[in-house]
Amino acid sequence: MKKPYKIIVWGPGRMGSICIWEMAQSDAFELVGVRAYSKKKHGMDAGELIGIEPLGVKVSTNIEELLAIECDCVVYTAHDEGTYHTDDEILQILAAGKNIVTPLPYQNAHLFREPEFIAKLEAACEQGQSVFYAGGIDPDLIPNRVLLALTGGCADVKSIRLQENWDCSEAAPGPLQYIGFGQKPEDAEKIEVSKTMAANFTKSIVHTAAKVLGVTYDRVVESHDYIVAKEDIHKPFLIKAGTVGRITHRMQGFVDSIGPEPLFTIEYHWLVGDTMLPEGVHPGQYYVATIEGRPSLKMTLDFSVSNHSDEQFFKMGNMEVEPSYVATIIPCVQAIPHVVNAKPGLLPSFDPSLNWKQDLRDSVKN
Repeated sequence: MKKPYKIIVWGPGRMGSICIWEMAQSDAFELVGVRAYSKKKHGMDAGELIGIEPLGVKVSTNIEELLAIECDCVVYTAHDEGTYHTDDEILQILAAGKNIVTPLPYQNAHLFREPEFIAKLEAACEQGQSVFYAGGIDPDLIPNRVLLALTGGCADVKSIRLQENWDCSEAAPGPLQYIGFGQKPEDAEKIEVSKTMAANFTKSIVHTAAKVLGVTYDRVVESHDYIVAKEDIHKPFLIKAGTVGRITHRMQGFVDSIGPEPLFTIEYHWLVGDTMLPEGVHPGQYYVATIEGRPSLKMTLDFSVSNHSDEQFFKMGNMEVEPSYVATIIPCVQAIPHVVNAKPGLLPSFDPSLNWKQDLRDSVKN
């Protein structure tokens, strides 16, 4: 009989709570611990925390107690503040002998983080004989495993562009105001946390693309746009005409030998309502991927509760969950068996097996 993977969920916020729910649905996993950051959650049953039947696992704020629990992997879902404030805790968990999977922006961190931090990560994995892996929907699933796999149909590639269109209409007003929605563009531009939160993810995406495509960028350019609403928007709070209704975070990698246009572009469009969609993007198109090459390709992708209904949310215990949130945590869950069976160290991204490269002789390592 197959034994379940024993899992600790580290941070039962929105993403961690979805993970707890998914653990409870699968015989492949056994939840053995939950790390909370709020004293109010300490001692609660993990099942009752998310509104399902008790799971017999108590939520704890005691790190030492949690690190003493035998487990196969920690699903690390602490809140991301855009400052890599989670570095030290991740190092502590790895050094204690616990494998980690996380949707936080650490995928292929060796490609964009400072060498000193990578050395610490590797040392922690060596000390604990543990494995570290970061994945999710974006970075990982869409920009890497789906988008770059499409280049496998191209004899030549001139440019690749991915747009993620996230409608924030169901989000809480406070966080949206915090990052600039409903403000004048000149005021929103001064909010650095919005830029850094996005850039930490887009760095991973852009540099992972270079690795997969076998190119070296001549330069990487980051930019941010603040687009005003043409008319008042009333949900989730009043966004007056002339104030920010869409924030676009963009990162582009240029390879001059291929052409003057960016070879790779990732754009995050955070918006409120269909009236704020970028030009050429239609309602329901969560991702739009465009490849200019020989041949050129275009793909649109959406996530839904069902292709046969207009339902917007999954009901998971006491949570109403957007489909994209499920698609964010599940790539991490699916990586757990690979993490458990990997050699200690940093596990790189799961790249397409066949795709376009600037020089196909680089496809196979001799």
